Amino acid sequence: MYSTFMKKRILAGILISIFFIFLILKNVDIKSMFNIIAEGQYLWLLPYLCSVVVAFTFRSIRWKLLFLPVKKFKSLELFPCLMMGFAANLVFPMRIGEFVRAYIVGKKHNISKSASFATIVLERIMDGVGILVLLSAALVFLPKVPPWTKRLFVSGIVFFIVALIIAGIMIVKKSYMDLLKKIPFLKDGLKEKIVQKAKKFTTGFEVIKDVNSFFMIILISVCIWICESMNMYFIVRIIGVHLPFSVMIFVLFATVIGLTIPAAPGSVGTFEFFFVEGIRFFGVSRVKGLAGALLVHSMGIIFIMSLGIYYYIKEGISYKELTEEQKE
Repeated sequence: MYSTFMKKRILAGILISIFFIFLILKNVDIKSMFNIIAEGQYLWLLPYLCSVVVAFTFRSIRWKLLFLPVKKFKSLELFPCLMMGFAANLVFPMRIGEFVRAYIVGKKHNISKSASFATIVLERIMDGVGILVLLSAALVFLPKVPPWTKRLFVSGIVFFIVALIIAGIMIVKKSYMDLLKKIPFLKDGLKEKIVQKAKKFTTGFEVIKDVNSFFMIILISVCIWICESMNMYFIVRIIGVHLPFSVMIFVLFATVIGLTIPAAPGSVGTFEFFFVEGIRFFGVSRVKGLAGALLVHSMGIIFIMSLGIYYYIKEGISYKELTEEQKE
């Protein structure tokens, strides 16, 4: 199923997760942690469920806007593909769920998988922009943050500006297609296939030419991260942690940093470690922080996998089909 290189990457990801699990469990009273979870006030799950549904609704609306240059969709048409892609990310390594999502929407709606994948790439860029905008607002209300925050904040701004500039150049300066035709040692048929895929991929970026749509996508991205912050805000209240909303935005930012590390599927270990380190800075104990991290992570996994599996069964898409697609 996987090449030798991929197997090594998967093994490396598992080892990274084990390392962070070791760090996070070090000097933690496991019994106390489970007692905290057992004694939680689970009525907070009701507003959490509302918030998480709204977050994924916003994600499907944003994806609809990203698809405008390719095809017009209704948000409800994209919601199943969205959930199946997120579920695949929890099962397959190296965020292969993003390719799975492009494959599913391409197959189901008969559109280019390259263009579909480009919308997902742009979606991830917009995620970065959205959380940085939200964090910039939160920093106004935070009396102190770790010293590395501002460095990462500035680095993130630079990275996403450069990413958007590259996307813009790909749209405006399509002469790079001629360079693809000059790749040595490739047959003309293969070169033409590469050029065609590149053209379709570039189409998925063209929404940024529409200023109104582009700023609407940024606004929706900020709304998504407000909802994601609310998810954490409600979950930690289950275990009696009452922190300001601005603090939970920072904790979310710290957790997202952990999600960028190529760990095991579902970011097991890295999610928990960065969540705990983020919330500990504001006076929450390690054991309570880990209890909160496990609840936030597990509730998210249960929600995504429940809907993801439901839609896989409904659409008749099997695990075998997905693994066969990965070989291609």
